[in-house]
Amino acid sequence: MRTFQEIKDNYRLTDVDIEILRGLLPLVEPHADRLVSDFYHLFQQMPDAARFLEDEARLARLTHAHHTWLLALFQGPFDDRYYQRLQRVGHTHVRIGLSAHFVYVGMNFLRLQLQKIIENEVEPRLREPSLRAMEKILDLNLDVIARTYHEEEMRRVFLSYRLDNALIRFAHRFTFGLNMLLLLGLISLSIGVVAVLAHDVSLIFRGSPEKGLVSALGSLLILWLMIELLDAEIDRLQGGDFQLSLFVGVALVAFIRKVLVASLAHESLQVELMYLGGILILGSIYWLVSRAESRKR
Repeated sequence: MRTFQEIKDNYRLTDVDIEILRGLLPLVEPHADRLVSDFYHLFQQMPDAARFLEDEARLARLTHAHHTWLLALFQGPFDDRYYQRLQRVGHTHVRIGLSAHFVYVGMNFLRLQLQKIIENEVEPRLREPSLRAMEKILDLNLDVIARTYHEEEMRRVFLSYRLDNALIRFAHRFTFGLNMLLLLGLISLSIGVVAVLAHDVSLIFRGSPEKGLVSALGSLLILWLMIELLDAEIDRLQGGDFQLSLFVGVALVAFIRKVLVASLAHESLQVELMYLGGILILGSIYWLVSRAESRKR
């Protein structure tokens, strides 16, 4: 953060400029009341600024403070206390929600008014250095006040950025944890399917070959599906695309297995036709989704 002395040095506000400003005070002071009155009259014509001036007590305080600030432009002293007062002006504007736009508008208005006073009342040989000194002190004031807006905005953005970044990091880690949990769940289910398949195969050697073969075929379908789901989840964790066709495949395999089981249970023809219709519909959806995913790849 720059010191006030550094700011003055950067604007080349010299002791000569300060003496010139003090010499302008007797010329500006008689116009001060008019300048302040015209200043607030200007903002009362602007709806966004006028709402801050509706309260008469506030307007009176602002008028007095502005009058003091205007004369301080020419009498100083331009020390750290002056710098702190300018910072308080900026913080007050930020606190009440006044746009920085109106600060620039106000400075432009005063610049033009002070130029007229200098051009009309300062003798020609002193006019140019007087205008330069006035421009420097106005620019310096605008710099300090407007920088308060910038610092406040950066502070809010920084806090918002930190909060957003923390939430995003948490969401990434939470999602990664859920994916790990899903992967472990798929591994556990796959082990369970292998156990079911072993049980179905054992039925073949325990006197139920027909039931064992059909059940084993259904379990093999589910095992194939679990392998596909595991491969898809691993691929997605490594940056691959989400595959909707696999979820359609889950429903399709479930219907196929249901038909196999229904054939052993000797379900009615209507039930078996319903299952076959479901397989036909899901098969069509699976084909369309798979085709769309292939084109996308």
